[in-house]
Amino acid sequence: LNFEVLLRMREKDDSIVPAWKLIKAAERNGRIATIDKWVLTSTLEWLAANAGHLKNSSYVSVNLSGGSLNDEKFIEDAFAILGRYGRTVERICIEITESVALHDLTNTRHFIDGIRKFGAKLALDDFGAGYTSFSYLRSLPADAVKIDGAYVKDLLAHPANQAIVQAIVDLTRNLGMKCIAEWAEDVPTLEALAEMGVDYVQGYVVSQPLAPDRILLGNSAADFIED
Repeated sequence: LNFEVLLRMREKDDSIVPAWKLIKAAERNGRIATIDKWVLTSTLEWLAANAGHLKNSSYVSVNLSGGSLNDEKFIEDAFAILGRYGRTVERICIEITESVALHDLTNTRHFIDGIRKFGAKLALDDFGAGYTSFSYLRSLPADAVKIDGAYVKDLLAHPANQAIVQAIVDLTRNLGMKCIAEWAEDVPTLEALAEMGVDYVQGYVVSQPLAPDRILLGNSAADFIED
């Protein structure tokens, strides 16, 4: 029962603000680190409070923004937050985008080494969207790689996408990492990804986003597959 935490903000009329608008505004006005700290803390609190219902959850993913990871004060605060939650941290997988990870490789290594001391995992998000992925991957001790959804969404329609996904799968396996395919939306795509050796899929083929209380009613991800 592994899943990713999604952040949503509602307007007064109960409509949902697109996540990219919220993030863009927060990065522009300097509040993104505050939001990231709140999300990290809230997730750990929720995991600790509901540990008994999440026995089959080996990890729960949380995204951090580039603005936060380039902020030394945020990194110190993040380490302090992780230090307060003991074994619960072992269920956290922090996701950072490939472009952010490669922006400052030394700083990224410092951050990865730090969170691993507390037991957290790390995944490189949107892998393959950049141009330097393969050459730098050996320098980043990530636990998992999330294949950019643009390759997965049209996987069966474009042989080139299949070749790229297969190359990423083979590379991550040889480096001892897990690979996750996001935007998996139908059964034929799911079957193709399984044949390629992808470890995990994320997307509507499993479930659309669910409220936290609804997730607690399942024993595994399979409980949410309706078709």
